[in-house]
Amino acid sequence: MTMQSTSLAALLQYKNENVISRFTDLFDVGEEEAEEIFMETKKFLFISRQPGVFIPDELLIVDEMWHNFILFTSTYHEFCMHYFGGFLHHLPASKAEKMRHRQQLDADSFMARNAFKEKLAAFISITYDQLGHETVIRWFQEYPQRYSKQVIKNLRKH
Repeated sequence: MTMQSTSLAALLQYKNENVISRFTDLFDVGEEEAEEIFMETKKFLFISRQPGVFIPDELLIVDEMWHNFILFTSTYHEFCMHYFGGFLHHLPASKAEKMRHRQQLDADSFMARNAFKEKLAAFISITYDQLGHETVIRWFQEYPQRYSKQVIKNLRKH
């Protein structure tokens, strides 16, 4: 077993009942489902240190869990330091990046869409190489249907 897989195995053992509890307070999901989403979030964090990894729409539920985890600031900081040796920042697209993307779409939407498809394909490849076939199926086939933007909106407690 490689050092990287040993680190992943240890990371996946990490539990946090407060993160799960708050998530179930925010979303109409059971504890078991929240724990699964947290597991997928930990897997995402594991590969997020690599270039080319980003949060596509398919993984918005993972992004929601990550936001939830970050709110436990000191716990999240300790988690990052312990498992990654440094803090993992969550950086949304800047105003300039969004503007640049809109300009690229306006200038040549076909090329901009192809560039995104290539970026997504590279991310899927990283996911497959680091986390395996089952994770690719879950993230890119199951989650887009199970946790679409509309479904997430409907799951959010008011």
